[in-house]
Amino acid sequence: MEGKLYSSLLLITLIFLLPSLNLSLSLPPPRPQPQPQPQPRPQRCYPDDKRALLEIKAYFGGNASVFSTWSPQTDCCNKWKGVLCKKIPKTQIHRVNFLEISGYDDIIGTIPSTLEKLPYLETLIFRLLPNLTGPIPPVIGKLTRLRLLFLNWDDLSGPIPHFLSRLTNLGVLSLNNNRFTGSIPSFLGKLPKLQGLDLQQNKLIGQIPETFGLLTKSPSINLSNNKLSGPIPMSLGKVNFEILDLSGNQLTGDAKFLFGADKSNLVHLVLSRNRLSFDFTKVVMPVGVLNSSLLVLELSHNKIYGRLPTWLGLSSQMYSFDVSYNRLCGPIPTIGGKLQEFQAAAFQHNKCLCGAPLPPCNS
Repeated sequence: MEGKLYSSLLLITLIFLLPSLNLSLSLPPPRPQPQPQPQPRPQRCYPDDKRALLEIKAYFGGNASVFSTWSPQTDCCNKWKGVLCKKIPKTQIHRVNFLEISGYDDIIGTIPSTLEKLPYLETLIFRLLPNLTGPIPPVIGKLTRLRLLFLNWDDLSGPIPHFLSRLTNLGVLSLNNNRFTGSIPSFLGKLPKLQGLDLQQNKLIGQIPETFGLLTKSPSINLSNNKLSGPIPMSLGKVNFEILDLSGNQLTGDAKFLFGADKSNLVHLVLSRNRLSFDFTKVVMPVGVLNSSLLVLELSHNKIYGRLPTWLGLSSQMYSFDVSYNRLCGPIPTIGGKLQEFQAAAFQHNKCLCGAPLPPCNS
């Protein structure tokens, strides 16, 4: 009885399942679903900025090696060499804020006026371009968001233009190693955020502006290897410089006011190869590991007289020192022992300096 019941149930199950089995066997296998293609990343490069950059590329001929990545099909913010972008606050817009073209002999011509079409630039660097010629064009004065301006190691010429006074956000201005002429304009000392100024290796003449005494925030100034003349303005004594290099000029008169017990930020002071004349005997500086930051002191080839002050031997961090070719006299201080670490050449050709590392003093 149980066997017949089991057979009946099996037969009923097959009757109900058979049509669906036949149907499934007769259907073709399901087609694979196409995988969604990754969407291209939206470009950050603002269209106006891209057009301006491509105009700069075309201006320089388009074939210079620096432009090898500057393709209209790619994102200038992510793919182009020497270009960076910054997001405008409270928007989704990115604008070019950084442009660097450096170290290429095949950049030939002058600074392009197209730069004015990049109004959000904060950093502009054209450096190590030996075939970049001509004056600084007025367009630079329109880039009022600039914080860093490097036009150095090029072949630029002409005066330092007054329209740079509009760059009131400028923190660093580097125009070194060009052929700029004329005097240093006084407005540079009035730029409210200026912390770094490098004008070395040009053909600048005249005096250092009194307005440099208005500089704040421990500035770094390099005016070396020009043709500057006259006295160093007394106003510079009020500034707590970090770096001051006035070497290789024709400066005259006093310079001891550049020293002082309050000059704790002074790291680098170079006044060599001028015509400075002052008594070094009573010049003071902060000393000791915690108080003095002085690393470099070079005063050679001047007319400095008097004796070497004892604090020099206590300047434990100083690694470069030179007072040769002056009119100094007396024993080299041995207190602290720092001066004995330098070569004799750093003291030679003075009036009567003596003691280690020079020959002993006569008793």
